[in-house]
Amino acid sequence: MAERVKDLTDVPSFPAIYAAALDPRSRLGGRRGRARTSSEQLPSLAYRVRSVRIDADRARDFDHLMGGPATDLVHPGVLHVLAFPVSLALMARRDFPFPLLGLVHLRNQVLQHRPVRVEEIVDVECRVRDLRPHRRGRTFEAVSTILGQGGEIIATDVSTYLVRGAEPGSGEPSGTSPADEGGSRRREFVPPRPTGRWELGADTGRRYGAVSGDVNPIHLSSLTAKAFGFPSAIAHGMYTASRAFTEARVDLAKPLRWDVTFDAPVTLPGSVLVAYEDDAATGTARCVGWKPGRGEKGPRRCFEVEVTTLER
Repeated sequence: MAERVKDLTDVPSFPAIYAAALDPRSRLGGRRGRARTSSEQLPSLAYRVRSVRIDADRARDFDHLMGGPATDLVHPGVLHVLAFPVSLALMARRDFPFPLLGLVHLRNQVLQHRPVRVEEIVDVECRVRDLRPHRRGRTFEAVSTILGQGGEIIATDVSTYLVRGAEPGSGEPSGTSPADEGGSRRREFVPPRPTGRWELGADTGRRYGAVSGDVNPIHLSSLTAKAFGFPSAIAHGMYTASRAFTEARVDLAKPLRWDVTFDAPVTLPGSVLVAYEDDAATGTARCVGWKPGRGEKGPRRCFEVEVTTLER
C-alpha cells in the first residue's frame, strides 16, 4: 500500500496524546491492551509538520539540564524532543495496532548530516515501519526525519520499540536488541572502572518533562508510575542518553551518529555509575551506565551510548 502523508497544522500536545492513549476507544474495536495477531500491520501513513522553529529557550534549557553550556548549535536530543510528539500522535491513532502506553524503547539512533542552529526552521516527518517478530513479542521502528526548508534531510531519528506480549510470527525472531537476550547479558556484565556517578533525584523525570514537554506518568512520580505497574518513577531513556552525549563532549559542528541501547530502567531517586572512553582512531566516544550492586544483586547495565563523528 502506498504511503499517505498527512499534514498537521502544529506539533501535537503531549497531554492530549496521553489522554487519547488512555481512552479505551483509542484502539480498533475497543481492544486496547489485548495481544495482537501477526496479521495486523502498521499504518502506511506519515505525519508531517511544516515550518517548526527550534526554540532557543528550549534548546538552552535542554543544554543546562544535561549539564552543558548553552550554544547556538542544537543538541541532537532537542531534535528528538522536537519530533517525539509527532511520532507519538501517529502511534496513538485508533488504527495503530498496539497500545502506546506499555511500549518498551529498546534502541535509538540519530544520524545527523549537518549542524543545526537554534531558531532554525525545519519540517518534521514521522512514520512507522519494519514490524518484526521478537521472542518477547514484536518490534517496530518509529522514524522521524528532520528536513531543511529546501527539502534536504538534516537528521534521521530511528527509535526501536518492543510490543510485549504481542503474538510473534513464525520462525526465528529478528531485530532483537542485546538488551533482550534474556538474563545472560545482565549476568555477564562486568562493569568497567567508573569515571563518574550520577545522583538522580526524585524530580529528574519532572525536570526533563518540563523542558521536553513529555509528561508520561511513569516518569513523573512514584504515585503515577505505580498506577502503570512500576514500583517507582523511572528516568526518561532519552534523558540518560542525552546526558551521556553531553558529557562525551562531542563536536556539534560536525556530522555525527548517535547510537543508544537501553538495557534496564533507571529508577528514581537513584544512583548511576558511568564510564566513558574515547577512540581517537575512529572518532568514537562511548559511555556505559549501570546501577551499582546491592546485597546479593550484582551491578546491572542500564544503557550504552556510542557517538561517532563522521568527519574528522
